[in-house]
Amino acid sequence: MDPNEVRIMAARALAQGFKPIQVAKALGKNLIPGSQIKDPVARERRAAKTLRQWMRTDQKFRDLIWHEAVVTLDLKAPLILGGVAKAAQRGRVDAARFALEITGRHTSHEAQVTNVQVVLNNIPRPSPQQIVEGEAEEIE
Repeated sequence: MDPNEVRIMAARALAQGFKPIQVAKALGKNLIPGSQIKDPVARERRAAKTLRQWMRTDQKFRDLIWHEAVVTLDLKAPLILGGVAKAAQRGRVDAARFALEITGRHTSHEAQVTNVQVVLNNIPRPSPQQIVEGEAEEIE
C-alpha cells in the first residue's frame, strides 16, 4: 500500500476518535512496511510508536488529522441540526432561538448599538423673515 494512503487512513481514523493503539492494530502491517517485525504484538507497539511520533513531530500529519476531523464534523451537520430541532421542540428556548437564527426567521438583538452622528456643516439656518406661518391648503 502507498505510504501516503496509509497516512491518510491513519489520520482519518485518529480524526474519528480512535486511539493510536487501535489504529496501530488495524494498520500495523501497513505502518511497518516489509514485515520487519514478525511478532504481531511487537509490530502493533512499533506501529503505535510511529503514529505517536508522527503526531508529535509532523505538522503535516497533524494538519491532515485536523482536515479529516473537519470533514467528519461537516458530514454530521444534518444530525446536529436534527438534534437542535428536537431540543427546540422539547421547549429549549436557546435551541429554538438558534434554529430560528439558522433559518433566518429570527435575528439576535445582542449586537451593539452604534452611535450615529449627523453633522450638518455649511447649511444656513433659516432667518426669521424666511419663516412663513399659515395653514396648508389642499389642492384637488
